[in-house]
Amino acid sequence: MMTIPKKAIAALSVAGLFTLSACGGGWVPVPDMFNPHLPDPVASTVTVDFNNGIDGWHGDVADYRAGNPPTEVAFAWKDLPAPLSGKGYYMASHNDKANDVLTYVTRQLDGFVKNTHYDVTFELRYATNAGSGCGGASRGDNIYMVAAASYNNIETVWQPGSRTGVNLDRGNQGVSGTMGKVLGTQGVPGLACDGGTWVGTTTRTSEPIEVSADKDGRFWIMLGNDSGFEGTNAVYLQGATVHITPHRAQ
Repeated sequence: MMTIPKKAIAALSVAGLFTLSACGGGWVPVPDMFNPHLPDPVASTVTVDFNNGIDGWHGDVADYRAGNPPTEVAFAWKDLPAPLSGKGYYMASHNDKANDVLTYVTRQLDGFVKNTHYDVTFELRYATNAGSGCGGASRGDNIYMVAAASYNNIETVWQPGSRTGVNLDRGNQGVSGTMGKVLGTQGVPGLACDGGTWVGTTTRTSEPIEVSADKDGRFWIMLGNDSGFEGTNAVYLQGATVHITPHRAQ
Protein backbone atom coordinates (compact mmCIF):
# COMPACT_ATOMS: atom_id res chain seq x y z
CA MET A 1 0.00 0.00 0.00
CA MET A 2 1.26 3.44 -0.85
CA THR A 3 2.17 5.61 2.16
CA ILE A 4 1.25 9.29 1.94
CA PRO A 5 3.83 11.77 3.32
CA LYS A 6 2.76 12.94 6.75
CA LYS A 7 2.60 16.66 6.00
CA ALA A 8 -0.22 18.93 4.96
CA ILE A 9 -1.85 16.34 2.71
CA ALA A 10 -2.94 17.21 -0.82
CA ALA A 11 -5.47 15.16 -2.76
CA LEU A 12 -3.85 11.90 -3.88
CA SER A 13 -5.10 8.75 -5.57
CA VAL A 14 -4.24 5.35 -4.15
CA ALA A 15 -4.60 2.39 -6.55
CA GLY A 16 -7.67 4.06 -8.08
CA LEU A 17 -9.75 3.08 -5.06
CA PHE A 18 -9.77 6.07 -2.76
CA THR A 19 -8.30 9.53 -2.39
CA LEU A 20 -7.04 11.28 0.72
CA SER A 21 -7.25 15.07 0.83
CA ALA A 22 -6.35 17.68 3.44
CA CYS A 23 -8.94 19.76 4.84
CA GLY A 24 -10.47 1.45 19.52
CA GLY A 25 -10.32 -1.81 20.16
CA GLY A 26 -7.41 -3.68 21.73
CA TRP A 27 -4.26 -1.90 22.86
CA VAL A 28 -4.21 1.83 22.17
CA PRO A 29 -0.73 3.48 22.30
CA VAL A 30 0.19 6.69 24.07
CA PRO A 31 0.77 9.55 21.58
CA ASP A 32 4.46 10.24 20.98
CA MET A 33 4.27 13.85 22.21
CA PHE A 34 8.00 14.20 22.81
CA ASN A 35 9.18 13.35 19.29
CA PRO A 36 10.09 16.70 17.71
CA HIS A 37 10.02 15.17 14.21
CA LEU A 38 6.32 14.27 14.23
CA PRO A 39 4.17 16.70 12.22
CA ASP A 40 0.94 18.08 13.58
CA PRO A 41 -2.05 15.93 12.56
CA VAL A 42 -4.42 17.56 10.07
CA ALA A 43 -8.02 16.99 9.05
CA SER A 44 -8.47 14.88 5.93
CA THR A 45 -11.12 13.21 3.81
CA VAL A 46 -10.81 9.73 2.30
CA THR A 47 -13.05 9.17 -0.73
CA VAL A 48 -13.70 5.51 -1.59
CA ASP A 49 -14.99 4.78 -5.12
CA PHE A 50 -15.84 1.14 -5.80
CA ASN A 51 -16.52 1.95 -9.45
CA ASN A 52 -12.72 1.89 -9.80
CA GLY A 53 -12.16 -1.50 -8.16
CA ILE A 54 -11.97 -3.36 -4.85
CA ASP A 55 -8.23 -4.09 -4.58
CA GLY A 56 -7.07 -4.16 -0.97
CA TRP A 57 -10.56 -4.85 0.41
CA HIS A 58 -11.64 -8.07 2.14
CA GLY A 59 -15.17 -9.30 2.83
CA ASP A 60 -16.51 -11.55 5.60
CA VAL A 61 -19.59 -12.32 7.73
CA ALA A 62 -20.12 -12.45 11.49
CA ASP A 63 -22.75 -12.62 14.27
CA TYR A 64 -23.83 -16.20 13.53
CA ARG A 65 -23.73 -19.17 15.88
CA ALA A 66 -21.81 -22.42 15.52
CA GLY A 67 -23.69 -24.82 13.26
CA ASN A 68 -25.78 -22.04 11.70
CA PRO A 69 -23.56 -20.00 9.37
CA PRO A 70 -25.24 -17.81 6.76
CA THR A 71 -25.57 -19.23 3.26
CA GLU A 72 -25.39 -17.64 -0.21
CA VAL A 73 -22.48 -15.47 0.99
CA ALA A 74 -20.89 -13.62 -1.92
CA PHE A 75 -18.50 -10.72 -2.46
CA ALA A 76 -17.62 -9.50 -5.96
CA TRP A 77 -16.87 -6.47 -8.10
CA LYS A 78 -19.87 -6.39 -10.43
CA ASP A 79 -21.80 -4.21 -12.83
CA LEU A 80 -24.57 -2.31 -11.08
CA PRO A 81 -28.07 -3.53 -12.00
CA ALA A 82 -30.11 -1.50 -14.51
CA PRO A 83 -31.07 1.31 -14.61
CA LEU A 84 -27.83 2.17 -12.76
CA SER A 85 -24.48 2.27 -14.52
CA GLY A 86 -20.93 1.61 -13.40
CA LYS A 87 -19.65 -1.00 -10.96
CA GLY A 88 -19.96 -1.65 -7.24
CA TYR A 89 -18.85 -3.97 -4.44
CA TYR A 90 -21.56 -6.66 -4.40
CA MET A 91 -22.33 -8.22 -0.99
CA ALA A 92 -24.92 -10.93 -0.39
CA SER A 93 -25.90 -13.34 2.39
CA HIS A 94 -28.89 -15.46 3.43
CA ASN A 95 -29.94 -15.40 7.06
CA ASP A 96 -32.25 -18.36 7.62
CA LYS A 97 -32.81 -18.93 11.34
CA ALA A 98 -30.95 -16.55 13.61
CA ASN A 99 -32.23 -13.26 12.13
CA ASP A 100 -28.76 -11.83 12.72
CA VAL A 101 -25.80 -11.61 10.34
CA LEU A 102 -23.21 -8.89 9.82
CA THR A 103 -21.91 -8.71 6.22
CA TYR A 104 -18.93 -6.41 5.84
CA VAL A 105 -15.82 -5.37 3.92
CA THR A 106 -12.69 -3.91 5.45
CA ARG A 107 -9.45 -2.23 4.44
CA GLN A 108 -6.46 -0.52 6.06
CA LEU A 109 -5.83 3.21 5.52
CA ASP A 110 -2.45 4.85 5.93
CA GLY A 111 -0.73 8.23 5.74
CA PHE A 112 -1.60 9.49 9.23
CA VAL A 113 0.58 10.67 12.11
CA LYS A 114 1.73 7.63 14.08
CA ASN A 115 0.32 6.94 17.55
CA THR A 116 -2.18 9.78 17.15
CA HIS A 117 -5.89 9.74 17.96
CA TYR A 118 -8.45 10.75 15.31
CA ASP A 119 -12.23 11.19 15.14
CA VAL A 120 -13.79 9.41 12.15
CA THR A 121 -17.26 9.82 10.60
CA PHE A 122 -18.72 8.13 7.53
CA GLU A 123 -20.98 8.71 4.55
CA LEU A 124 -21.84 5.51 2.67
CA ARG A 125 -23.18 5.27 -0.90
CA TYR A 126 -24.89 2.06 -1.97
CA ALA A 127 -27.46 0.62 -4.37
CA THR A 128 -30.53 -1.28 -3.16
CA ASN A 129 -33.96 -2.37 -4.31
CA ALA A 130 -35.44 -2.51 -0.81
CA GLY A 131 -38.27 -0.17 0.15
CA SER A 132 -38.74 1.39 3.59
CA GLY A 133 -41.82 1.82 5.76
CA CYS A 134 -42.97 -1.70 4.92
CA GLY A 135 -43.49 -2.76 8.55
CA GLY A 136 -42.97 -6.09 10.25
CA ALA A 137 -39.71 -7.90 9.56
CA SER A 138 -39.22 -6.30 6.14
CA ARG A 139 -35.81 -6.22 4.47
CA GLY A 140 -35.60 -2.46 4.08
CA ASP A 141 -36.54 -1.72 7.69
CA ASN A 142 -34.58 -4.47 9.43
CA ILE A 143 -31.18 -4.28 7.76
CA TYR A 144 -28.90 -1.55 9.08
CA MET A 145 -26.06 0.07 7.15
CA VAL A 146 -23.01 0.32 9.41
CA ALA A 147 -19.41 1.56 9.46
CA ALA A 148 -16.54 1.14 11.90
CA ALA A 149 -12.92 2.12 12.51
CA SER A 150 -10.27 0.30 14.53
CA TYR A 151 -6.57 0.31 15.45
CA ASN A 152 -6.60 -3.46 14.89
CA ASN A 153 -7.25 -5.48 11.75
CA ILE A 154 -11.04 -5.96 11.70
CA GLU A 155 -11.93 -9.65 11.48
CA THR A 156 -14.47 -12.27 12.53
CA VAL A 157 -13.61 -14.08 15.78
CA TRP A 158 -15.28 -16.65 18.01
CA GLN A 159 -16.89 -15.23 21.14
CA PRO A 160 -18.39 -16.79 24.29
CA GLY A 161 -21.53 -18.82 23.71
CA SER A 162 -20.27 -20.40 20.45
CA ARG A 163 -21.07 -17.22 18.56
CA THR A 164 -19.02 -15.19 16.10
CA GLY A 165 -18.58 -11.43 16.03
CA VAL A 166 -16.10 -8.83 14.87
CA ASN A 167 -13.19 -8.00 17.17
CA LEU A 168 -14.46 -4.54 18.12
CA ASP A 169 -17.47 -2.93 19.78
CA ARG A 170 -19.63 -2.58 16.66
CA GLY A 171 -22.92 -2.77 18.57
CA ASN A 172 -25.62 -5.00 17.07
CA GLN A 173 -28.19 -4.43 14.34
CA GLY A 174 -29.79 -1.02 15.03
CA VAL A 175 -27.65 -0.23 18.10
CA SER A 176 -24.28 1.52 17.67
CA GLY A 177 -21.15 0.63 19.62
CA THR A 178 -18.11 2.70 20.57
CA MET A 179 -16.18 1.71 17.43
CA GLY A 180 -19.00 1.08 14.97
CA LYS A 181 -21.98 3.28 14.10
CA VAL A 182 -25.38 2.71 12.53
CA LEU A 183 -25.80 4.97 9.50
CA GLY A 184 -29.47 4.15 8.87
CA THR A 185 -31.70 1.38 7.55
CA GLN A 186 -31.12 -0.06 4.09
CA GLY A 187 -34.55 0.72 2.61
CA VAL A 188 -35.37 3.73 0.44
CA PRO A 189 -38.76 5.54 0.63
CA GLY A 190 -40.87 5.06 -2.46
CA LEU A 191 -39.46 1.69 -3.49
CA ALA A 192 -41.72 -1.36 -3.57
CA CYS A 193 -41.74 -3.50 -0.44
CA ASP A 194 -41.27 -6.67 -2.52
CA GLY A 195 -38.24 -5.36 -4.40
CA GLY A 196 -37.93 -4.17 -7.96
CA THR A 197 -36.18 -1.02 -9.18
CA TRP A 198 -32.60 -0.48 -8.05
CA VAL A 199 -31.57 2.99 -6.91
CA GLY A 200 -28.44 4.56 -5.48
CA THR A 201 -28.68 6.31 -2.12
CA THR A 202 -26.47 7.76 0.62
CA THR A 203 -26.64 7.40 4.39
CA ARG A 204 -24.40 8.96 7.01
CA THR A 205 -23.69 9.65 10.65
CA SER A 206 -22.16 12.66 12.38
CA GLU A 207 -21.35 10.63 15.51
CA PRO A 208 -17.55 10.22 15.55
CA ILE A 209 -15.52 7.11 16.26
CA GLU A 210 -12.28 7.72 18.12
CA VAL A 211 -9.45 5.64 16.68
CA SER A 212 -5.68 5.64 17.07
CA ALA A 213 -3.25 5.31 14.18
CA ASP A 214 -0.60 2.66 14.81
CA LYS A 215 3.18 3.09 14.89
CA ASP A 216 3.18 3.29 11.09
CA GLY A 217 0.32 5.81 10.86
CA ARG A 218 -2.36 3.28 9.84
CA PHE A 219 -5.81 2.13 10.97
CA TRP A 220 -8.66 -0.02 9.62
CA ILE A 221 -12.17 0.83 8.44
CA MET A 222 -15.25 -1.36 7.90
CA LEU A 223 -18.35 -0.84 5.70
CA GLY A 224 -21.35 -3.15 5.60
CA ASN A 225 -24.79 -4.05 6.89
CA ASP A 226 -26.18 -5.79 9.96
CA SER A 227 -29.29 -7.82 9.17
CA GLY A 228 -32.27 -8.68 11.34
CA PHE A 229 -34.10 -9.92 8.23
CA GLU A 230 -34.83 -13.63 7.78
CA GLY A 231 -33.95 -14.26 4.15
CA THR A 232 -31.57 -13.29 1.37
CA ASN A 233 -30.22 -9.77 1.04
CA ALA A 234 -27.97 -8.26 -1.61
CA VAL A 235 -26.57 -4.76 -1.85
CA TYR A 236 -23.96 -2.98 -3.97
CA LEU A 237 -21.59 -0.69 -2.09
CA GLN A 238 -20.79 2.21 -4.43
CA GLY A 239 -18.39 4.16 -2.25
CA ALA A 240 -17.86 6.12 0.92
CA THR A 241 -16.59 9.43 2.23
CA VAL A 242 -14.59 9.14 5.45
CA HIS A 243 -14.03 12.36 7.38
CA ILE A 244 -10.99 12.22 9.67
CA THR A 245 -10.07 14.95 12.16
CA PRO A 246 -7.51 15.06 14.99
CA HIS A 247 -9.20 14.01 18.21
CA ARG A 248 -9.75 16.76 20.76
CA ALA A 249 -10.13 15.57 24.34
CA GLN A 250 -13.34 16.80 25.96
